[in-house]
Amino acid sequence: MKSLTRTFSALAFLSTVFASASAFAAPADIAQQAYRGQLDGIPGYERLELGYNSRSITLDDIITAAGKEPTTELRSSVRSSLRAIADVK
Repeated sequence: MKSLTRTFSALAFLSTVFASASAFAAPADIAQQAYRGQLDGIPGYERLELGYNSRSITLDDIITAAGKEPTTELRSSVRSSLRAIADVK
């Protein structure tokens, strides 16, 4: 019985750790997926850069396409990540 309880406790702990790690990685993942054209409705590469720089594609469009709720903090993080990987202003 103790080993079963320890196993469940370890699994619960690991899922919490992975959930926390994915929360931190989310903005970079969103930017990478957008740049690669892996988000529905968001073109990748040069078309993303052109659309974003001409403001026909917004950060909210990108974040919503990733299935996340746009917040000020998430917008800022995704913007920074996009700037790091693409030629966006």
